[in-house]
Order: sequence, then C-alpha cells, then structure tokens
Amino acid sequence: MTQSLILKNLWYFAMHGSFLKAGKLTAKEIAGERIAFGRNEKGEAFALRDNCPHRGVPLSEGWYKDNRIQCCYHGWEFDCSGNCLNIPALADKEFDTKKIKVFEYPCKEINGTIWIYIPQNKLQLQGAEMSVPDLLIPNDKQFMFVEKVSMPTDIDHAVIGLIDPAHVTFVHQSWYWRSAKKLKLKTKDFAPSEKGFKMVRHKPSSNSKGYSVLGESSTEIDFQLPGNRFEHIKVGKHEIVSITCLTPINENATELNHIFFTTIPIVKYIWWPLRYLGKQFIHQDLGVFNKLKRGLETKPTLMLLGEPDMQARWYHELKRQWDLSQQNKTEFVNPVKAQTLHWVT
Repeated sequence: MTQSLILKNLWYFAMHGSFLKAGKLTAKEIAGERIAFGRNEKGEAFALRDNCPHRGVPLSEGWYKDNRIQCCYHGWEFDCSGNCLNIPALADKEFDTKKIKVFEYPCKEINGTIWIYIPQNKLQLQGAEMSVPDLLIPNDKQFMFVEKVSMPTDIDHAVIGLIDPAHVTFVHQSWYWRSAKKLKLKTKDFAPSEKGFKMVRHKPSSNSKGYSVLGESSTEIDFQLPGNRFEHIKVGKHEIVSITCLTPINENATELNHIFFTTIPIVKYIWWPLRYLGKQFIHQDLGVFNKLKRGLETKPTLMLLGEPDMQARWYHELKRQWDLSQQNKTEFVNPVKAQTLHWVT
C-alpha cells in the first residue's frame, strides 16, 4: 500500500475563530478539499463542501443572509447544514428539495479556534466526535492568535521542520532566544502519547533566553498527528499553553498557525510586543522553507541521521501505522517506545 501524504479521519486546525464573521462565508482549501466556513444564527461554526451540487460553482461566491446560502449562478438556496431549501427555476413545487444536500463536514469551535474533520469516506463519519482535540485549557477560556503563514512545502517537510531540534540554533538566532556560539549537549526523555509522542516534563535549557525570563519553570512538549505541537509550561501557579498547528492546504503548501494562552496576568499588558516576537520567530522558519523549496526542485537524495532526526523517523512511522489502521479498519497502535535522546544545540 502506498502511504498517503495527507492523513484522513483526523481533525485539522482551520482558523482562529476571529477570522469567521457572522453573515459571511469564508472559503478555504484544506487537505486538497475546497470548504466554505460560516456561522449560523446561533453563532456556531459550520463547514460545507464549497460547491453547489447543481453546476459546481463555489457556494462561497454566493450570498449568505438570514441563515440561507444562495448560489450566485442559479440562485439555489441551502441551509447551514447543506440541505437544499429552494430551487427558484423549478416549476414543480412539489419536488422535495431536501433530497439534495451539500456535504457538511464535522466542525467544532474549541477555545475560540475552528477545527474540521477530514473523513476518508464522506458516508462514514462515525468516530469523529470521539477524537476531538484536547487543547489543554478550560472550556470557557480562549486562545490568543499569534500568526499564520503559508509555507511552500508539503505536510511532511513542514512537520519535520516543526519537530526538528537541530535547526533551532541556526534558524532562530536571536537576542531573545539562543546563539550558535553557545551549543550544549541536550538529553531529553520521550514517551508515546495518544497519536504521537511527548518530550516529558523537564526544566528548560539554560541557553534558551526565552524560557529564562520566566524564572523557575518546567515544560512538556507533545506532538500529535496530523501535525500539532502542544507545549505546556508551568511557571509557579501559572501556566502557558503554546500550540503550533500545521494544516495541509494541498500537496504543495502547508499553513502554519500559532495560538497562545496563559494565566500570567502581566501578559495582557505586553501582548503586542510578545506577538511581534512570535511572528518574527515564525517568519524565520518561513524564510528557511522558501530556501528549502528551491533546493528540493533538484530532487536531491535526503537523509535522516542519528538521534537528532529520531523524531522525524517516529513521525513517518506514526503516519504509516495510522494509514494502515484506517485502510484496514483496525485499531491504531502507536509504534513509539519510551526513549532518551541526545543532541547538541
């Protein structure tokens, strides 16, 4: 069986909730599928396949008013669940228009962020509700939005860049982070988690200035399929949750979104400078991915070497096992075993 590039039967980060406005449809491509997002009259997020079933025109090009979506081509009308309500040109008014339906994706708003389930089979959505992501903060709290960028690479290269520890020293050389002149041997313990693996809770490295300003702290970093990195930092009685989400747009592009939550009171007063530093950090990654794109055009032979690349090898094996479990309709078995890794950064 050929391994899929983009995994199915998983929840993908779509957008921060602030991008989804009442009375307006927002079009977005995710995992190669064109999707129209909106909010119903209750303010709840919904997601429909972005095609009118009549002639295929994107529904997002039409009008959305009074909880009805109207196609711009022939005026067909749909509700927010995709049921056809009216076909203006149809003389036979006895025809049951609700026999016609646009596919509705499972869609959830969690802590102010929008997530969508991409199924392998659109007629089989069982299990979606059982696998909704846990974002580590109380249900009544919301994430602040940091930044999003579109990277010119597939999901595999994007994920490997996200979980690769060796690039940090060289790509993110900054006064507030670390320098290539201060390399240290790192020893980190890892363990399997639900759909991935985690760097178990530890004291941050002394050569990471971004952590040192927090004082006495500890952090745990958890990577989960399809491409989400959760970092949970404890600072005394307070906490920080920093999540980076990689969402495949298609086979050639991946969107990175970063969201942030903390209980530290002072952060709300210095949020804009912190957000600027976060954006700068993300755009450093974007810069190196633009260079990577040019390098990959020559189709070079690539390699994964030693313990610094072990997480990348885990990722590929996790993908393989998830793909097999979905194709064969068997239980997913996490292949990662507890291990201690060493690298220099």
